[in-house]
Amino acid sequence: MGLKYLEHVKSVALFILIFLSLALTFTIWTFTPKLEELETPTQVDDVSIGDKRSAEEVVRPVKVLYHHEDEVTGTFSQTEIEMMLDTIQQWEISDVQLFEEEAGTEVLKQYLQEPGRTVLYYPGAVPFPVFDIIMNISDTNLPESTFNRVVVEWGTEENPDSVIYFINTGSGRIYEAQVSDTELIEFRGDYVQPSEEYDRYVTDPDIGTLPVYVPEGPIEKTAFNYLLGETPASTFADAIMDSPTSQFAGDLQSEEFTDESGAIMRELDGQKSINYVQPKAETSDPAIPSDLVFNSISFVNEHGGWTDQYVYFGMKSVNQQISYQLFFDGLPVFSNTMAVSLDVEWGISDGVEQAFRYSRPTYFRDSVAETRDVEMTSGEAVLKALSRLDTDLSTIEAVTIGYELTSSEDGQLITFQPAWYYKANGNWTRLSDESVGGVKLGLE
Repeated sequence: MGLKYLEHVKSVALFILIFLSLALTFTIWTFTPKLEELETPTQVDDVSIGDKRSAEEVVRPVKVLYHHEDEVTGTFSQTEIEMMLDTIQQWEISDVQLFEEEAGTEVLKQYLQEPGRTVLYYPGAVPFPVFDIIMNISDTNLPESTFNRVVVEWGTEENPDSVIYFINTGSGRIYEAQVSDTELIEFRGDYVQPSEEYDRYVTDPDIGTLPVYVPEGPIEKTAFNYLLGETPASTFADAIMDSPTSQFAGDLQSEEFTDESGAIMRELDGQKSINYVQPKAETSDPAIPSDLVFNSISFVNEHGGWTDQYVYFGMKSVNQQISYQLFFDGLPVFSNTMAVSLDVEWGISDGVEQAFRYSRPTYFRDSVAETRDVEMTSGEAVLKALSRLDTDLSTIEAVTIGYELTSSEDGQLITFQPAWYYKANGNWTRLSDESVGGVKLGLE
């Protein structure tokens, strides 16, 4: 009797379990949750003022010299330099090693002047990790060291040296690397031999601690008048800041912008520029050179800030400062009245790296209004003019043709006038037309 009763209980329990299982399954299949309608957040489009650029486009040499047996030739043509860089980018550069820790002046002169070499001149010291992004370096552990000269030693067809040197003329540090003999043989045929037709370059041993080369003869250049275009300061504020508010500055003519983070951006109307500061990001920590290059390019890319041709011109890593100079027709632009560089000072706030200070031009070239042919004084005459300066000639680091930028009184036109400049003690100075014998002008 007991067993029969037990079997009956088990049957009832099994029936209940099956019923509950079916009920639960039905509930899951038919359940429709009550969903609240979510508000779609408003999407704010990023403000892009101009272009984005890669490191390859802004970190580049501005002059190339070829040291032949009996003469030195060279070019600052960006077209010619670009063709050469395209070739070097195909090379496999390997075995980068420290060759000289602190080479003296005479040793540096040998590396920069001996025949059988091509020298690429960078206006600012380039960190190896940045060069690695641009070129094909097979080494995996590159130093953080920097260089401002690349020397390609091409030797002779019978004895190619297949060596590249990376030289920092400030510290005297020299690195050596290897490339294949085949690549250098092709380099001689494609670039060294044609370079014999380039302009001849000369130097004066009394000028500069290291050789300062200039084109020997007169150079034909063109002066340009452009209609002035300008991006409103408010556009930069919207691109850089978070929901900025504006008010007139103390002069009641230019605007000043602030946001809730404490950032300030001022319009400098006379210089056609803006100056942005995030006070809480100020730091006394030095920068890793390659990080400073990458971070600053990324920051400018975030708002499409490359509105013209800018070239990496140098850094002070101890102060986290980096500068990109305005270039026109392949030559640097200088001005006493208008902003001509894009300057970033990097910082950190609450563990987040960001721009502490950012200053840059707001103008751009609209359309050409007028051009004039200009015959520049010969480099030989420029060297003589420099030798007559009342200054320590050993402090002169570089001499180049550049463009002086000025604005018309009504602010409608900007003029790019070619002129000779020299760099001494880190500063660029224009040589007056009178000191170099004047220039010849023609109208077009």
